[in-house]
Amino acid sequence: MTGVADRDVAAALRSSRLFAHLPEADLAELAGASRTVELAAGEVLMAEGAPPEAMYVVLSGELEVSRDVGGSEVLLNVCGAGDLVGELGIAHGRPRSATVRARTPTRVQRIGTDALDRLFTHPQSARAMLLAATRRLDREEGLVRQHERMAALGALSAGLLHELNNPASAVQRGVARLRALLSGDGGADDPLRRLVGAVPVPEDPLTRGDAERALADVLAAAGVDRGWAAAPQLVGLGVDPASLAETLADLPVDGRGRAVHGLARSAEVRSLLQEVSAGADQIARIVAGVRPLAYSADQSLTDVDVHESLEQAVVLLRHKVPPGVTVHRDLDPEPQVVQGWPADLALVWTNLLDNALAAVDPGGTVTVRTRGQADAVVVDVDNTGPTVPPEVLARAFDAFFTTKPVGQGTGLGLATSLAVVAQKHRGRLTLTSEDGVTRARVVLPRRR
Repeated sequence: MTGVADRDVAAALRSSRLFAHLPEADLAELAGASRTVELAAGEVLMAEGAPPEAMYVVLSGELEVSRDVGGSEVLLNVCGAGDLVGELGIAHGRPRSATVRARTPTRVQRIGTDALDRLFTHPQSARAMLLAATRRLDREEGLVRQHERMAALGALSAGLLHELNNPASAVQRGVARLRALLSGDGGADDPLRRLVGAVPVPEDPLTRGDAERALADVLAAAGVDRGWAAAPQLVGLGVDPASLAETLADLPVDGRGRAVHGLARSAEVRSLLQEVSAGADQIARIVAGVRPLAYSADQSLTDVDVHESLEQAVVLLRHKVPPGVTVHRDLDPEPQVVQGWPADLALVWTNLLDNALAAVDPGGTVTVRTRGQADAVVVDVDNTGPTVPPEVLARAFDAFFTTKPVGQGTGLGLATSLAVVAQKHRGRLTLTSEDGVTRARVVLPRRR
């Protein structure tokens, strides 16, 4: 049986580029000298900082390679059948630079350090190992640099948010004070104030135009100079033409214009205050949405309101919604709370929404859906767009893989999101595409 097992291992090793060109005798010797290791999902194969004692070839299953960067675990790579891990530590003679754990039940072939010298005697194998090591270094360094840049950007954003929030709060206080002053402002236009809200404000443009002409005729008949200019504001206040005519008839002729234009001016000021207040509210919502990302280094494990976190992401990406595209919310009627890191989950929702908005068909829909389960919360981000080919789906979570044009995508969005969901929150992130709907599904346990 041992001979059969060695032949099976040799066939598996042959699938790796590193051993593809080894002579049969050398490959058989390598298979006989190595041993198979079986790992359960979540089991650690190599720990960061541990001494290098062997390298491994993945026979089946998947391995996650991650590194601690500034107290945060960063996913560097996902290795599948035929991939080599641990060769850098063997080649350099340095402690392990990353932690490798099984994502699924996995079988690997353990190859000791003494095999390295024999491999280097074969040019094709030496070249394959050099290529694998170079690519891995490039990938890992790129991810680490990206993480460090994001940390620096977060520190800068924290200061900017503080400076932005102060004037927004000052604007809101000023608006509230002006409203209070206007509400207590008495004057010549007081007799007309009781007319405000007498009739509904027309929503249809044609009906509104008719109402403006009717009020303009009343004002002209009452001798109000430039009454046509005040008519739109009076319509917006819900003033009835017949009641306005009766009230103006009781006022002195020389005071009618002052009363009408004073009321119209007050209406316009209130409308402007409403616009200013809405703008300040939007700034406050944007600050609230960005704050978790900016202060990510200061956050710890806590209860996260999933609906609030999703809403913040929608606010942040509102400027990216293409013309004619609708963002639909289909949220569970009950509040959904999970244990997690707010900044990391905010990054996941932002990445998934950004991808969905970039892929949606013109006039299509992006749907954000949540459903609560007994011990988990399911979040779907759907978009109506072209079906994603299977070969693209298969590589969607690979670091640096992107379908966006050069300069518009780093390929780190889904890879980073997978690390956050799978590693930090012990959840699942999947991507499917069929029948014109592409769906990113996140399943988060309520308690980690």
